[in-house]
Amino acid sequence: MSPRPATSSSSPASSEDPLSRTKHQIRRVKANYRERNRMHGLNHALDILRQKVPLTTHHQKLSKIETLRLARNYIDALNLMLSSGKQPSNLEYAHMLSQGLSQTTTNLIASVMDVQPRALLLAQRQGQLPDAPATPPFATTPPFPADCFYPVEMHYGRQQQF
Repeated sequence: MSPRPATSSSSPASSEDPLSRTKHQIRRVKANYRERNRMHGLNHALDILRQKVPLTTHHQKLSKIETLRLARNYIDALNLMLSSGKQPSNLEYAHMLSQGLSQTTTNLIASVMDVQPRALLLAQRQGQLPDAPATPPFATTPPFPADCFYPVEMHYGRQQQF
């Protein structure tokens, strides 16, 4: 099948009229500007989200999809803890946070949670981790390091714009 010959009515840019070409270029520049601003806003929102999830690292920035998956897992883990009234062990919490994430991110979570990555991987593969946490209630000390969360005043002390 041979390619169709271009016609002058196929697009404004292919038109011989310089005025039409200029209008098209202006529209494209404006559209590109809007898209660039949209992406800057999205990236800024993801940077803020990265600060809120319980994995902060200065060495490696999580990808967009890893950030969203970790945020989803974190929300699910918090919901499970609230509904069950139980606190998961470090291993259980690391398992909840790392579901569906890359091995690199899972290793980062394991190191933050002070869990051996190999133990987490083996427990996941063997299905030894329960779906619901079965450890002491909230009155006990949290199993996660306090420094992986930002202080409350950083969350609520000043307004952050998206």
